[in-house]
Amino acid sequence: MSKEVTIYGYNSVETSVSKNPDRIIELYVDKSTSNKRIDKLLSSSAVSKLSIKRVDKSFLSDLLSTEKHQGIAAKIIINEFFNLKTSIQFLSQKEGSLVLILDDLDDPRNIGACLRTANAVDIDMVVLSKNRVNMDSPVIGKVSSGALQATNIAVVSNISQFIDRIKEIGFWVYGASENSDDSYWDPNFSESTAIIVGSEGTGLRDLTKSQCDQLISIPMAGVVSSLNVSVACGVMLYEVLRQRGAN
Repeated sequence: MSKEVTIYGYNSVETSVSKNPDRIIELYVDKSTSNKRIDKLLSSSAVSKLSIKRVDKSFLSDLLSTEKHQGIAAKIIINEFFNLKTSIQFLSQKEGSLVLILDDLDDPRNIGACLRTANAVDIDMVVLSKNRVNMDSPVIGKVSSGALQATNIAVVSNISQFIDRIKEIGFWVYGASENSDDSYWDPNFSESTAIIVGSEGTGLRDLTKSQCDQLISIPMAGVVSSLNVSVACGVMLYEVLRQRGAN
C-alpha cells in the first residue's frame, strides 16, 4: 500500500529524485526562481522523464502554507505507514531491532528533525501517535531532508498498547527523563531496543514512564536543563550504535 504526500525544499526533493524517481508524481518549480542547484537538478537525467510544472511562487506558497519552500516541491508516493498489527509483525522478524518512539510529539519540525536523526542511524522504525500528528504536513518532509520517504514509520492509535506489544516480543524499553539518575550510557543496548522521547514541554507522560524498563538521562554540564528533542534522540541512538560496534 502507498499514499501521496507533498514535500518541498531542495534537499528533500533532490533525495527523492536521486533515490526514488519512479515515486515522483510531479515536480513543481517556481518559474521566477534563479537557483544553480535547482537548475542542475532539473538538467539531470533522472528528471528528464518526470512531469514538471513551472508555477508562480504564490502557487507554491498556497500549496505548502509557507513561503520558505526554496522554489521547489514535489508530489510523491511513499509507503503506507505501519499500524499496530503490521509494525509488530515487521519487528518480530528481526532480532536486535532499534525503535524510536515519539511520545506525545506534535510539532512537525521536531518530528521531521527526529526522522532525519533516526534515519541517519539506519533505525528499524519510528513510532508516532495517530492522535497527535498530521503526517501529511509538508513541513515534516522538508525538515526530514528525505528521511520521510526512506524510514519505516508506524502511526498507532495507542502508544501504550504498542509498548506493551513490543515488550511481549522481547524489547527492552528506555525512556528519556531529565529526572533520572541513570545516564544514557548505562544500559546494555545489545538486544532489541526501544528509545522513547517525550515532548519538549512536558516530557514523557506518566503512563509511558511506568511502562519503561529504565529511565535514562543525558547529563547536562551547563546552565540549560534539556536538549532539543532531535538532538537528544541523536545522542542516545548513536550510543546504541557505539555499543553495537557500528562504524
